[in-house]
This record gives sequence, structure tokens and C-alpha cells, in this order.
Amino acid sequence: MNKIEEFWYCVSPQEDLPLYKGQEISSDACTQLIELVNKYKSMVSDNIHGTPDNIIYKIILEKPAIISDMRVLVGVSDKRLYLDLTYIASIYSDVNNIRLVPEAREHLLKHDTKYFVRLLTTSSVKNILAKEITNYFISRGLVDILNTFSSLTTAQIEPIFDNLIATKEIQQMQAKYRGHGAEQAFAQIVTACGLKITPENKDTDPMAGYDPNVDLSTMTVVQRNAGNENCHSFDLIINEDDSRIRVLIQSLIHSSDPGQYGVNKSDETIDIYKRIRTYNNKINVNHQVYLLGCVDGVGFCENPNGTIVKMLDAFDDFFQMHTLFKIPVFLQKIGMINSIKGIVFDTEYFADYAIQHFVDTYLTPAGISNLTNQCINGVHTVKAGKALVVFK
Repeated sequence: MNKIEEFWYCVSPQEDLPLYKGQEISSDACTQLIELVNKYKSMVSDNIHGTPDNIIYKIILEKPAIISDMRVLVGVSDKRLYLDLTYIASIYSDVNNIRLVPEAREHLLKHDTKYFVRLLTTSSVKNILAKEITNYFISRGLVDILNTFSSLTTAQIEPIFDNLIATKEIQQMQAKYRGHGAEQAFAQIVTACGLKITPENKDTDPMAGYDPNVDLSTMTVVQRNAGNENCHSFDLIINEDDSRIRVLIQSLIHSSDPGQYGVNKSDETIDIYKRIRTYNNKINVNHQVYLLGCVDGVGFCENPNGTIVKMLDAFDDFFQMHTLFKIPVFLQKIGMINSIKGIVFDTEYFADYAIQHFVDTYLTPAGISNLTNQCINGVHTVKAGKALVVFK
């Protein structure tokens, strides 16, 4: 197999791309939605609260956090909600020049959902804001949705939530967290090899900090500088004991169409590789810096030639979620470790010819044995994708 054939053989479907967190909605989310429906139904039945618009307005003022449940009913993501509310609040101005946010319209500033919940709780303009948010939800059909749900029993609402509403919410959250899950997975493999990484806690909390920026002309971690063409961010850095950079890892996971972003990132990868090569030409061969790519996802099939095909040759090596074992193999090949004895391949996933490809292409050059189908009792192993890494 060549590189692209290996990529497609080992590519991960969406469900095999690890989630860091967010794979489930809070267990009480359905309960909160049912409470909202019952509250609305009760206020309509009382016949003393006015129109449905006025009822929604009162519910929002009574419990401002309820807007997160309302946006679920109308099919709006949290990000869509706070961006829409940011715009609505920014442009609002009445005859008395009352503003809903402190900044001027020409200085629009993003505010998250928690910000608007706080305004609805304590602000002197909470009544005006509640009316604007009520109009926002009504324009998206909330009244009709609440009326429909009000005619259903709890037993009827629960499967609708689980199979329709929750599914959409989960998909939105998973899109955000799969990339972080992949970063944590490969960081854990590196630390299992006993090496130092930057950021130091990427293996335990991949969302704890920003991706480090590196000046590729000096191979030093620097502050982000968009004006420096040598400055690029990476998902993980593998350091020598003296903290020198030895390996830079760039992660590009696309479970759906990578679009123009994927094309731009592949072009950036090629540029990064050229800059690393320029740096390496000036230094001792024992201090060479390498570029590894974490590239995975069926989405790359949307535009392979514009993305993954041209990118693979720009990496010193690449790995996928099913081939995480390639990381310690590569690290042993370049002399950073000497602790790997062999690899045990999952024979249900890898056919014989695929195993032979990995043995010939990766294991043998690194002095690592193929221990598939051999007894490995009593030795230290680490699961890495569809294989076990056997330590000496």
C-alpha cells in the first residue's frame, strides 16, 4: 500500500473518532423541557396570563435560564442563540436611547448565553430584553411548538426528545469535541512512552489551554503573531529532556466535508513542512525537527486531491485513530525512545497484507518486532488504535 491507500484502509467513521466530552446531553435536559411545556400549558389553562406571547415573556422573566430550553425546542444551537441575541441587543435603541448592552452599535461585541441570562436576572433593562427575546422565539415558531407539545403526554414527549431533539443536540456537541478527543488520545500515547509534551496536560485535559505557537525559524514557543510568517500553531509538541522541540503534531480531523478550510490547512501544512526543512538544513542531524500529522475522517473523500492527497507527503509520518501505534514506532525510529519491543495487530481489523505493509514500512526500519499471535503475558502493553504496543 502507498500512503493514500493506507489512509483509506485505516480511516475512521465518525463514531470511531473519540469524544473528549459532550457525547451526552445532561440527564435532566428532557425533564427541563417537559417542565417548560407543563408550565406553559398550566398558564394557558389559568386563562389569566394573556396571550401566548405574554405567557412566554413571563416565563422568561420568572426563570431566565429557560431560554436554553426554548432554543432547543426551536432547533437553535447555543452558539446560534447567543450570536443572534448579540446582534439583537447591539442594534436595539428606543426613543429614549436605552441600550441593552453597554457598547455602541458600531462596536458590536459578542456576549454568550450566560451573559443574557444575567441581564434577564439583574439588569434594569431586563423587561425590554425579555420582550426582545420573546419576539425572537416567537418568530421561530415557539408558540406553535409549545401548543403541539402541550397536547402530548410525558410518555409521548420523551421519545420525541430522545430520537429527534436530543440527536440534533448531540451531533452539534460531538462536532466540537471529537477533535479534542483525538488530541487527548495521541497525547496519552506520547506520555505513555515517557516523553515530555507541550501543553503538559494535553493528555488529561485537551481543552485546558491554547495550542502552542512555534516560530519555525528558531523552533521556539512564542506568542501568537499573525504578522510573522514563521509563526504557526500546533496541537502538540514533543520535547527532548532539555525541552528542545523534536516533533510537532498537527491534527486535522474531518468527519464531514472539510471545505475551503481543509484546502487552506493542507496548503498551510505544505508551507510548514518547507519551513521545517529549511531549519533542519542549518542544524545538527541529531537535533532535526519532525512534523507528524494526525489526519482522519471520511470527510476527506469530498475533496481528496485538494486536501489529504497533497498533505500526506508533507508529513514525516502520519497516524490515524486506528493507527496510534505508529507514534511510538516513529519515536523509536528517530531515536527518542528505545523501549518498544513489538506490536500486536488486531487481526479482526487488519488483513494479513495490511499487517505486512506496516511491518515492512514501519516496524522493521525501527527495529520493532511483529508479535501478532504470540504470547505476551507478563509484559507491559498499551492499547494504541487497533494494536497493542509491547514495551521491553
